[in-house]
Amino acid sequence: MTTVPLNPGSGVVAGWAVRSGLGLATWGIRRASRRTDRDRLLDRIEARAVAEAALAERDALLRSAAHTGF
Repeated sequence: MTTVPLNPGSGVVAGWAVRSGLGLATWGIRRASRRTDRDRLLDRIEARAVAEAALAERDALLRSAAHTGF
């Protein structure tokens, strides 16, 4: 058995395949950690709640200003 490839270019293609596979695996691991990061999720939920409260307060101020008249 020999370790010499049949085609000299097949080593290049194999290298691309390995690098592509490793790149996809790294991307998948990063994506999975982002999606399951509990602290980040809780921070996002808290930020959304704060933003909704700020919008509700702004709307209340606009409504009260509109009803005072000129």
